[in-house]
Amino acid sequence: MLELYRWEPNMFSLKPLVVLHEKGLAFEDRYVDFLSLAHFDLAVAGALEVKYNPESDGPVLVDRGTAMTESFFISLYLDEAYPETPLRPKDAHGRWRILMWARFVNEVMAPAVSTLGAHKYLVPALKDRRETIEKKLARLPTQEARDGWRTALDDTYSQDLLADSRRKLGLAVNKVEETFAGSDWLAGDAFSLADIDAFSMLRPVPYLAADLLAGAPRTTAWLARMEARPSIKTALGSSRTGKPHEAFTPGPEHSRWG
Repeated sequence: MLELYRWEPNMFSLKPLVVLHEKGLAFEDRYVDFLSLAHFDLAVAGALEVKYNPESDGPVLVDRGTAMTESFFISLYLDEAYPETPLRPKDAHGRWRILMWARFVNEVMAPAVSTLGAHKYLVPALKDRRETIEKKLARLPTQEARDGWRTALDDTYSQDLLADSRRKLGLAVNKVEETFAGSDWLAGDAFSLADIDAFSMLRPVPYLAADLLAGAPRTTAWLARMEARPSIKTALGSSRTGKPHEAFTPGPEHSRWG
């Protein structure tokens, strides 16, 4: 039986939920409160892949006793291990496009959205949790994770970092908008993992930087089409807060390009 340890259906936790529902796979849904750092206390957190997960605060999939991390690679695994209802093109070029989008989404888009979201929503959410977070910080497995949560706890996001995150997000919206000039989907003629990957990052944008979408009508229309898909409705409907777009963790480090 598949098990998914995840938080609110936003960003990284949203991706595998959509894939599982799109494929109609049965799974045990393990909701974990990331806001209290409970994901670092899970039994599966001792696995090497989980302990040094570059996403740090991403979901964990367990299949046949093996724990897997990084939301996009979890999606790839599910598409390979359960090939019914494929979510990638069959041709080599189409699969190359999936991977090219994945690199851009996860190295440029994800850190930018995470930073803006954490600054707007995570910082105030932690105000009443300082004592709990302080006690757990020293036990986090990596320095990157400790630094990320410390920045959110103390709200030490620099204006330069916030401005650069907006710049990268604007770059991402422009890239998506230009792609839709020639196609309804990001990686070929059909809905795919690339759409799930990018949608999971772009869905919070209207709440974080709505102005960036003002000149992107094709992207706005795509977001609406994605939101209407049954798999995405089901995934978003699993929220316990009713506001999944406000659920943020510090996220991955910014890459040096983009």
